[in-house]
Amino acid sequence: MIVMDSKAQLTIDIIAKVVEGRITTANAAKLLSKSRRTIERYVKQYQQVGIQFAVHGNSGKPLPNKTPTSIKKTVQALIKDKYFDLNLLHLAEKLETDEHIIVKRETLRGWAHDIHHVKDN
Repeated sequence: MIVMDSKAQLTIDIIAKVVEGRITTANAAKLLSKSRRTIERYVKQYQQVGIQFAVHGNSGKPLPNKTPTSIKKTVQALIKDKYFDLNLLHLAEKLETDEHIIVKRETLRGWAHDIHHVKDN
């Protein structure tokens, strides 16, 4: 089953109309805010593979740089039990020096926010 957002569905609808001859390539380019060349490429792909052309190739695949859930759970447990009184900067330093866990600041902020750990400074 192909899952598409509304933008992909609109693209398919307009490209199908171009293929059927109901609208011009120039009008499709304006409607989709794409170049004429891109519309021509879309038409060619649509004719070769069907509606699948509008779905990104990485759709449904796991993110290659995602931190494992086990590390997330470990860090959240450490925040609750051991480092509950630290701000995020100090927490990141402690995780790196004491626990040998390196987590990017924004990732750490998101994880702390998920468990309602909010400290200023």
